[in-house]
Amino acid sequence: MSKVVLFKSESDGPDKFVEELQKHNFSVQSITSIDFNFKNLDLLSDKLSKLDDYEGIVFTSPRSIIATQKSTDNKIIEKWNDKEFNYTVGESTGKLAIDLLHLSTKGQEAGNALKLSAIIIDDFTAQKASRPLLFPCGNLKQDILGKNLSEHSIKLDAVEVYDTIPHPNLDERVRELKVEDSQFFVFFSPSSIKFSLPFINKHQLDHAKIKFIAIGPSTRKCLLDNNLTCYGMCEKPSPESLLNVLLRNDDES
Repeated sequence: MSKVVLFKSESDGPDKFVEELQKHNFSVQSITSIDFNFKNLDLLSDKLSKLDDYEGIVFTSPRSIIATQKSTDNKIIEKWNDKEFNYTVGESTGKLAIDLLHLSTKGQEAGNALKLSAIIIDDFTAQKASRPLLFPCGNLKQDILGKNLSEHSIKLDAVEVYDTIPHPNLDERVRELKVEDSQFFVFFSPSSIKFSLPFINKHQLDHAKIKFIAIGPSTRKCLLDNNLTCYGMCEKPSPESLLNVLLRNDDES
């Protein structure tokens, strides 16, 4: 039975990944590698109340949705349903927008910021939209979305609403790992690599026995930047996409 270790945050929703992988006879362990401190919620609340200033809102992480819920009441959020340009990256983030904010969004199928930017550009071009998108985000956000949109004169009003920090139990959890041959380590974000890798090295886990998998291109780049071999990359942050990488590469190896 192949073992898979998931390095992620609690808000990434580990249960669905564990359940799907276990159905296919993988042994799965989930390690919460990152935690969050929320901030600037008053500022976000003020911007959310100024609906006429924006074409819509874009969420690229579950934390930005949680921060939005914390910042104001749902009566204000529900007014944003009247806007045509509300977006989320990934199906789980889109579902969370519905569950917590009762807000319908587009773009969930994109799976990453690069593909989402293409969807937004097409929509804005077709409708000749000109006002900015409100963008609640974290302090370690990647600039892929903003860079691509700015090249098409689409503005993001970014508000940092959380800081990403290492989970306090990460050192202990990594120390307890026993690495076996052909063990899969799956990272859900560049931050999960940034915070986990020092402990992986500290406890001398053998890289040669680990197959590193990235969720999305930004996480893959972070693996490569740290001189780690990327065994496979998931196009979308979904259990099905991860399973496809595990089974495809396992068949090829």
